[in-house]
Amino acid sequence: MKQPDLIPIAGDATSDACWMQRAIAAGALGDARVRPNPLVGCVLVQDGVQVGLGWHAQVGGPHAEIVALADAGDCARGATAYVTLEPCNHHGRTGPCTEALIAAGVARVVIGCRDPHHAAAGGLARLAEAGVAVTAGVEELAAGALAEVFLTNVVQRRPFVQLKLAATLDGRTAARDGTSRWVTGEGARAAVAQLRAQADAVLIGSGTALADDPRLDLRHLSHDLRSQADGAAGPVRVVLDRRGRFHSGLQLAQPGTQRTVVYAVPGAWSGKAEALTQAGVALCEIPDGGDWLQRVLADLLAHHRICHVLCEGGPTVAAALLQACAVDRIDLLLAPKLLGAGAPVIEDLGIGTIAAAQVWQWSSVQMVGSDVWLVARPGAQPHPVG
Repeated sequence: MKQPDLIPIAGDATSDACWMQRAIAAGALGDARVRPNPLVGCVLVQDGVQVGLGWHAQVGGPHAEIVALADAGDCARGATAYVTLEPCNHHGRTGPCTEALIAAGVARVVIGCRDPHHAAAGGLARLAEAGVAVTAGVEELAAGALAEVFLTNVVQRRPFVQLKLAATLDGRTAARDGTSRWVTGEGARAAVAQLRAQADAVLIGSGTALADDPRLDLRHLSHDLRSQADGAAGPVRVVLDRRGRFHSGLQLAQPGTQRTVVYAVPGAWSGKAEALTQAGVALCEIPDGGDWLQRVLADLLAHHRICHVLCEGGPTVAAALLQACAVDRIDLLLAPKLLGAGAPVIEDLGIGTIAAAQVWQWSSVQMVGSDVWLVARPGAQPHPVG
């Protein structure tokens, strides 16, 4: 189907941006229950007045456009629909939103960003074919950020990867003697639990599993927040264990409501596989190679339906993800402490000159108790090291 010429018409650009921002805010009311679908918001406007509002709340449930159309009722006819992501044009769990918009008599559709999914794309072309005026790219960056998990899944064919780092002011994660509990304060630990509640899986390396014997649960969340989390038990725990060091005595291997998935190269668990599988641990083998980590991430999405990964591993895992350019967001929690020696927050990235530095952009900063919480996203597109 031919793509339409997306020429802005019949609308002031400033107004379009304002209404799209409202649609983005509505979309943010959704949560992880929409996965593998994207977060989407929709606002219907008639003569400068909002007549309908909707967002995607749960996979299998009505899409944002359908909710907004129901909210607007007869007022949808002749209205402008502001949708954060290109309306779908296929039959999936629900019918195509394009047909619903056309049937409701919507006169114009404004979108934030296009849908790259091969099955769902083509929505704007279908609308234009039906005589609906279309405009694309309004508040595109913000709309893309709303759907960033979905867009990463579709374009990169891997989960969205969020890297959590906790360090002292001088970039240490542990003291000279190896002690690391606790670098940051109780407020930071509660913030990390909130990040876990938003993720499908938490990823660590076997070094962290052995040294810290973590639980990776939601115990630091308040009762109210824990009950609101998607599955109060917490995310899937994923361990990278190329050397086969993971064992059934660890807390992550104890039977419970949270799943644990461990990745290693073939033959790594010689003599231990039966005990681990009896404990309910899922053992996954990935042949060794330079792209081992990328294939692990692809497997998590394809075979375990993990759309969003929070990495809480140590400096080695952090460096491996960064070298592979497989990090989409960094959450850095800085404690007002100095050690002067000890483990670094990230191992050597193989970068020899400042000109080759990976460039990131700060997107937010806030205080959490006595600690600082910084969020960064990729800046200039880096290239894999090696």
